[in-house]
Amino acid sequence: MKAATATGVADESAIAALLEASGTGESLFRNTLEHAPIGIAFANRDGCYRHANHAFCAMLGYSVAELTSRAIANITAAEDLPATREGLERLWRGEIAHLDIEKRYLRRDGSALWVRVTTSLVSGGGAPECTVEFLRDISTRKRIAAELLQNQTLLATVIAELPLALLACDIDGRVTHYNRAAVELFGIPAVSGDATRPAYPITSQVFRPDGATPVPREQRPLACVLRGEEATDLEFVIVTPQAAVRTVLASARRLLGPRGEALGAVVVVQDITERRLAEEELEEVHKQLLVASRQAGMAEVATNVLHNVGNVLNSVNVSASLVAERIRKSKSAGLERVASLLSAQADLTAFLASARGRHLPTYLQELADELRAERDACVAELAALRANVEHIKEIVAMQQGYAKRGGVTDTLDIRVLAEDSLRMNEGAFSRHGVTVVRDFAEVPLIQVDKHKVLQILVNVIRNAKYACAEMPGGEKRVTVRIRATPAAIVVAVIDTGVGIPPQNLERVFNHGFTTRADGHGFGLHSSALAARELGGSLYASSPGTGQGATFTLTLPLVHAESRHGQ
Repeated sequence: MKAATATGVADESAIAALLEASGTGESLFRNTLEHAPIGIAFANRDGCYRHANHAFCAMLGYSVAELTSRAIANITAAEDLPATREGLERLWRGEIAHLDIEKRYLRRDGSALWVRVTTSLVSGGGAPECTVEFLRDISTRKRIAAELLQNQTLLATVIAELPLALLACDIDGRVTHYNRAAVELFGIPAVSGDATRPAYPITSQVFRPDGATPVPREQRPLACVLRGEEATDLEFVIVTPQAAVRTVLASARRLLGPRGEALGAVVVVQDITERRLAEEELEEVHKQLLVASRQAGMAEVATNVLHNVGNVLNSVNVSASLVAERIRKSKSAGLERVASLLSAQADLTAFLASARGRHLPTYLQELADELRAERDACVAELAALRANVEHIKEIVAMQQGYAKRGGVTDTLDIRVLAEDSLRMNEGAFSRHGVTVVRDFAEVPLIQVDKHKVLQILVNVIRNAKYACAEMPGGEKRVTVRIRATPAAIVVAVIDTGVGIPPQNLERVFNHGFTTRADGHGFGLHSSALAARELGGSLYASSPGTGQGATFTLTLPLVHAESRHGQ
């Protein structure tokens, strides 16, 4: 056999000389062929196999006898057969020195095996007699390459379809990659033909969250992280070339190589415009709800004022009626008759000395006692009437004092507000036979919006009164307890009323929830909102139905010095 020549024909005389010089001859050649780690096979001009080594047979699962009864075309995958035939024809025509291709051979079990085949012509000294194939199994590399391509395609698809804008740059800050969302958000122009892509193709304007302060390129996330700075959840306002205004959050990271060297940076930008609009709308709704809560609270306070004024007016009416009745039935008419009797006497001395006249002093004494009793009774009723009128004036003045615009912070004693709340409910307590216990400890002054606190206390105390009124039998008592902790003032309203079932403890503050037939379910809800607005809390507890309940209001204790320092 000869070594390969320029025409691709092996020089067998050179190979034979080599084998003869080695002293091993044919035996060495066959041993080398059979034990080679790569597949080797010889094929005739028609493509039929003449011989194959063990490695070739092991690759395809055939025996030597089975392979020598087949041709190259029989075990080549149909997709690769045209290229294989064309390459072999060119090799036999001497157009190429050897044929080096990647193709799929079909194993005996029908599965495909990717191999790299290098084919040369073999000559016995004259014209080429056959071809020799050297095969290496590349199925693992092909599988890895296919998986890598699949992953790359998947990654490229995911990045392209991401709802987030993605930009990547090299170590010099030149933008190298971007997805579709980035094109739209940053106004990146399309590059056609052989046109050179700009190093920084962003045409949109970038501003600070105020929407007016421009952000220079060196202060944007990619430049920041390339300098080693942190860039996480930075908010910007983007104005696109189409004048669309978008609010975004940007986070950037450096890209590092396997040895930790900087390769560039990538930034992910999330469009949060709709979220910001939703948050603003939610905030506006929340403000409207707070206004409604305040108005509902004012309505609760006004309702209590009207109830108490009505109760006092009932007492005023009773006192006035009693005074009028006493005056109508007054014994003063008897004095008038005595005067008429005395005026009718011609001899007053003789009349007084008569039997009838001697009874006159006793009658006058009894009449005087009657008139004195009437006077005392009328004075007492008028005093009660005056006291009730004063009470009405106090209630109205108190309501006027709390009816001013809310939001004003005052420094005050929480016990005063608790006392005012009890006085506003005083008539209702008396009407329902509810005993009020004041358990007030010494507490520091607190800076608070007193209207909101009054709204909460009036609602909670009124709720406790209703709970006691609905309790059949037993003691009806409402205790208002005030204590101070190092950080807060705690007001607890404890009643011996109908209690709260466990399943309702979390619902009592829900809008519209009520257990009373005439209730509207807004009082406690508005109170909870007001407590939260004050920075405090309002919560309920109860051992169960028929065992009373406790509503606890906690207000943060902020001293005047710290409040002014904020």
